Amino acid sequence: MAKRKVEEKKPFVVKVPVYATEVKEGSFTYESVITRLKEELNNYNNNADIGRVAFNRSNKTQRKVIQKVDYFDCPYGEDPNEIPTLLLKTTTFNTNIHDAYTEDSDGTIRVLSDTTKLVSEHNYMLFYPNFVGYEPNQKVNWLVFVCGDTNKNDTDIVNTAKLVINRVLHWSFTSIKPKDLLDKVQQVSIPVFQLRYIGVEKDISDANEKYITYLVESKIKKDKKKTYKDIPFNSVEKLLEEDFNHDEYQIREAEFTQGKKKFKLVRRYQGMTEAEYDEFDTLKKEAQTLFEETAELTFTDSFELLETEEKNKKLQDKDFILERMLPIIINYIASYNV
Repeated sequence: MAKRKVEEKKPFVVKVPVYATEVKEGSFTYESVITRLKEELNNYNNNADIGRVAFNRSNKTQRKVIQKVDYFDCPYGEDPNEIPTLLLKTTTFNTNIHDAYTEDSDGTIRVLSDTTKLVSEHNYMLFYPNFVGYEPNQKVNWLVFVCGDTNKNDTDIVNTAKLVINRVLHWSFTSIKPKDLLDKVQQVSIPVFQLRYIGVEKDISDANEKYITYLVESKIKKDKKKTYKDIPFNSVEKLLEEDFNHDEYQIREAEFTQGKKKFKLVRRYQGMTEAEYDEFDTLKKEAQTLFEETAELTFTDSFELLETEEKNKKLQDKDFILERMLPIIINYIASYNV
C-alpha cells in the first residue's frame, strides 16, 4: 500500500514595510545621529515626568500605550565601511478592555478589568541612518524597516511604529510632491491603475419628507471607482491631468503598484477664490479653482517564515530578525534616493 504523501504547509509571509523620515541638511556623523537617537529614547524611557504616548482607536474606548522602547546596536556591513544601525524593540500595552476574559486549560477564568494591561513586548523595527553628499551640503534621514508578525494585525504593527516615530521621537515622514512621485515611476504600462471619486452633497429629494419639521440634515455620499488594467503610463499621466466635476465629487484618489512600491495621489477640492477688481471695476484676476494635492509612496517587502520557526517564536529573536531583514535592507538601499 502506497504511503500517503504528507502535504507541507506553505510558509508564512512576514511583511516588512519601509518608511523614510524627513530629510535634514547640515553637518552630521554616524556617531552623532545614533547618539541623538539613543538620548531621545532614554529620555522617554527614564523620565517619569514625560507622559506615556497613547492612542485611542477612532470612537473606541480601548487604549494603546507605548510603555518603553529598548534598543540594540546592530552594525551593518564590515570594516572599514561598517554603518551603525539601531534595532528598536517597543513594548506596548492595551487597557480599557471591556467584555473580555482569559481561560486557562484547567478552567481558571480571569476577567479583564478597565485597568488590566494586555502587554506586547516584541515589536521590532530597524533604524538605518541614510547619508547623502558631503559637508557642508550633507543630507541625512532615517530609513525605518518595520518587522511584521504572523501573530499580529499588520495595521496595528504599522500604527505602533508610527507612534514611536511621530510622538516619541517627534519626527515627521518624508513629504513628496505629486510631480516628484511620478518621476519615480518606471515608464512602462501599469498592471492595475485605480481611480476613486468621493463626494458628499445635500439630498434635495427630501421635499416630501414626512417628518420635515424634525429633519436637521440630509446628505448623499457618492463613491465611484474605476479600474484600468495594463494601461500605458502616458495614459495614466493624462488621466491625472484631467479635471473632475468638483460639484459632484470633492476628492479623487489615484492608486497603483509597481513591484514593491505603492503610489497614491490625492486631489481635494478646496473651493474657489474670489474674482478681483480694481477701483474702476476692471477685472484684475479671475476666480480660480483651489485644490490641495498630496502624494504618498510606500515600499513593502517580505520574507518567509517556516511553521517550525513560527512555533519556536523566532520572530522574538533579534538575531533571526536581523538575518531575515538583511537582504531587504540591501535591496532597498541600492534603489533609494533622497
